[in-house]
Amino acid sequence: MRQSKPGLTLVEIVMGIVILAILAVIGIPAFYTMLQRSQLDAGVRQLVSDVREAQSKATLTGWQVQLIGFNYSSTDARKNQYRLLGRSSSAVAWPAATMDPFGSIGTGTQMAGSWTDVNKQYPGVRLNPTSASPNFYVSFDSRGVAFEWNAGIGVCALPPCWMDIVHDSGAKKQLSVTTAGSVRVQ
Repeated sequence: MRQSKPGLTLVEIVMGIVILAILAVIGIPAFYTMLQRSQLDAGVRQLVSDVREAQSKATLTGWQVQLIGFNYSSTDARKNQYRLLGRSSSAVAWPAATMDPFGSIGTGTQMAGSWTDVNKQYPGVRLNPTSASPNFYVSFDSRGVAFEWNAGIGVCALPPCWMDIVHDSGAKKQLSVTTAGSVRVQ
């Protein structure tokens, strides 16, 4: 008599592979959609954080601080990027948006921060992709009040104003800033 050895038959192995293949076919698109949404959410959180940082720096230092960036539709080499600019008072001009980073708030009369490259940090995320305007900005005074706001879809005279943040997948969020400096995401 022959004794059976523990193990799997070829039919059992094939069935296991078929079940794993079916689960992969169902799960991969769902995982990819979740990954795209998380990229969009992370990009929005970063932008909201940086708007709040601009407001905070303005109130802490007494300077005027501006978050400025170039829309995805811009022809500028820095499209889909943004940075913080600062000036000691309204009597001083804003530094040119395209200048290399220099200075820090509290030294001199102007400051230009480093660029945040949305293309590299959050693939597929686009800032105002359908805008005809090349750039967007929001400026805060020393009290943290938003006194200038161009959302890249035209200058907004009556806040809250918004800008579109879109993922290549079609998912979209809107960021708005009120005069009081409150930042909201819809």
